[in-house]
Amino acid sequence: MIPFDFQYIRPESIDEAITSFQELDKEGLSPIFYGGGTEIITNARKQNLSTGAVIDIKGIPECVEHQEKDGYFIFGAGLPLTDIIEENLFPFFSQVCRPIADHTVRNKLTLGGNICGRLPYREAVLPLLLSDAEIVIAGGEGTRTVPISQAYNNRLVLKKGEFLVQIKIPVEAKTLPHFNRRREKQTAIDYPILHIAGVQKEGKIRLAISGATALTFRSEAMEDLLNNKESSLEDRISSCLSKLPFPIKSDQWSSAEYRRALLEKALFEMLASLEGVSL
Repeated sequence: MIPFDFQYIRPESIDEAITSFQELDKEGLSPIFYGGGTEIITNARKQNLSTGAVIDIKGIPECVEHQEKDGYFIFGAGLPLTDIIEENLFPFFSQVCRPIADHTVRNKLTLGGNICGRLPYREAVLPLLLSDAEIVIAGGEGTRTVPISQAYNNRLVLKKGEFLVQIKIPVEAKTLPHFNRRREKQTAIDYPILHIAGVQKEGKIRLAISGATALTFRSEAMEDLLNNKESSLEDRISSCLSKLPFPIKSDQWSSAEYRRALLEKALFEMLASLEGVSL
């Protein structure tokens, strides 16, 4: 059980959510925004988190919006991953989200929770980094829409009192050739020891990686070397790997050497899939 009492607030508008946060913060209650609550509940039970109030964003219409509108696929931050997968507005997005946890957890785990949570994997962000997604953020200074490339620096950067409202993905992203490869130690719902996603846009490959290092990222430096067709296939991949922004990690699920071998193999497979090169 959760070893402390807290207030539960369910605002019905963005303004109400912001006002609630500000008032609760003044009372010293250290409020936090709440989507599905899977991570909050787990950490609270382990006494790794304490708060005097949670603000549930799922009563805010914009946070549960799920439709195609004005040239964008719109995904509210309060949507459970199961809804995104089953509605399948953007199949590449659905494909990436499908192996995240099991079905029961996905029924609760929200898009915003996966992107903003404490766990390092943040797999749902992979196709967003590749698809020129925009994110809508609300806080005390108002509501703003920014490219994810400006707001995501290995994690979503939010100011105190801000929360993620929704994700907007240009509908043309649906037509891009894509690649998705996930590897686990045992079952398909385990945390990934590698998850790599890629798309091809205007003849160039974009890639984003989770599970191999401590953070989930997209690296344009890696992409530049991978797209250098003047080099051999082997050189393109080895030079791409030399630009990894973080060390490949070693943990109880996999050694760094094994992760690197999986990543190298996945890069070959991605080039075969998106460029038609022979392995």
